[in-house]
Amino acid sequence: MEEAVFLSSLGSGSSGNAFFLECEAGAILVDQGFSRKELLNRMTQAQCDPRRICGALLTHEHSDHSAGARVFCDTLDIPLYATPETAAKLAGNKQLPKKVRTFEPGARFELAGFEVNSFALSHDVDTVGFKFIRNDIQIAMATDLGCVSENVKRFLRNCTALVIESNYDREMLMNSSRRLELKRRIFGFRGHLGNHDTAELLGEVLGENSELLLLAHVSRECNDYDLLEKLCETRLQELARQDCRFEVLRQDHPSGKFEIRSKKFLA
Repeated sequence: MEEAVFLSSLGSGSSGNAFFLECEAGAILVDQGFSRKELLNRMTQAQCDPRRICGALLTHEHSDHSAGARVFCDTLDIPLYATPETAAKLAGNKQLPKKVRTFEPGARFELAGFEVNSFALSHDVDTVGFKFIRNDIQIAMATDLGCVSENVKRFLRNCTALVIESNYDREMLMNSSRRLELKRRIFGFRGHLGNHDTAELLGEVLGENSELLLLAHVSRECNDYDLLEKLCETRLQELARQDCRFEVLRQDHPSGKFEIRSKKFLA
């Protein structure tokens, strides 16, 4: 029979990030940037069952990714997977759950029926992205990065589904009321990817297996959902990839549940 993987964004942006990934074997919660109550509420809206979660993954310690980690994991009695540096920072803030599994950036491990590959990202802190593999389905997530190294491109290239940051419109950021030092940080090596950075990257990482593109971590102050949708649609047309589904993820509400089917038939 044909197998399916399901991916849902519970919300993505500067005020909170969380993704629910599941297959027949179980589910993973990637980032916990909302309170326990809000995470559970959004799971209900997205028809995601928290009882299926085998573990939670954390990309880094910023509060828009980690705010609910301790209470959520302790309530469900599940482990949090984080790098040693991220775990140490959470512990210093008394936000570390009881069950913790640490891994170094670049580590590979099994969780909830997925092979999980971690890779280092260029951001403020010890930040990682993830690539999930189940049979011939590959899903990559990179939501906070100031630049894209060749190693990161290797993980992102030709995945069945790609979740990639498209944080700001350059003109809107430059014209915003943010401090100059903050603008420089966002533009910088350890900041965030802008719309045109991401659009250019698509030409290097989309491949014949690419079916789904999700644009994440969109700034509400320095970006525009409609503008980004038009830009992405135009870019996919330029690349002759109108067959690749895409969606700009919202901050205030969950996405739909995206179904990704394996092309292999299992016995």
